[in-house]
Amino acid sequence: MESKKINLALLENQNILKNIAFKFTKDPEEINELVQETLVRSIKYLDNFFNNPKLVSWLYVIMKNVYINHYRRNQRHTEYEIFKNSRYKEDGCSEPFTINTVEGRFVMKDIQDALKKLPQDHYELFVQYMEGYKYRELSDHFGLPEGTVKTRIHHTRKFLQKELSIYKMR
Repeated sequence: MESKKINLALLENQNILKNIAFKFTKDPEEINELVQETLVRSIKYLDNFFNNPKLVSWLYVIMKNVYINHYRRNQRHTEYEIFKNSRYKEDGCSEPFTINTVEGRFVMKDIQDALKKLPQDHYELFVQYMEGYKYRELSDHFGLPEGTVKTRIHHTRKFLQKELSIYKMR
C-alpha cells in the first residue's frame, strides 16, 4: 500500500481518535500523546485493516490498551513514590507512624555490645567491610589472603545473627 493512502487514512481518523481519547482524559497533552501512540502502534498492521469498516473500532481497541498500560505504569510509579517517601507499619496499615527513637537506641546498643564480643582483628575487619571496603582492599590492609578475609566476615555475620536473633524478622 502506498504511504500517501496510509497517511490519508490516518489523518481522516485522527479527529475521531481525539474525540475517543477525550473520553479517557481531559488533558490536551495526554490526548495528543494517546492519539500519536495509537497511530504509531497501528501502522504495523494497518494493511490488514485499510478500507475495512471496522478500522475505527480496531483503533479504539489499540487506544484503550495504550491508555490502560499507561495508567497502570503511572499507578505503579505513584504507589512506589508514596511507599518510598513515607513509612508504614509492618502490618500493612496505610497510616503513617512516628519513628520510635528509643527503640532504635536499644537496638544500636545491642549491636554495639555484640560487636564488642568479637576479637579485635575480626571487629576491625568487619567494621571496615561495613564501611564499604572491598575484600581485596581489606586483604591488602590487613596482610591476609582474600579467602581468609571472606571467611572471617562470613563467621562474623553468623556470630552477629546468632547474637541478635531476637530481632530476626518473622
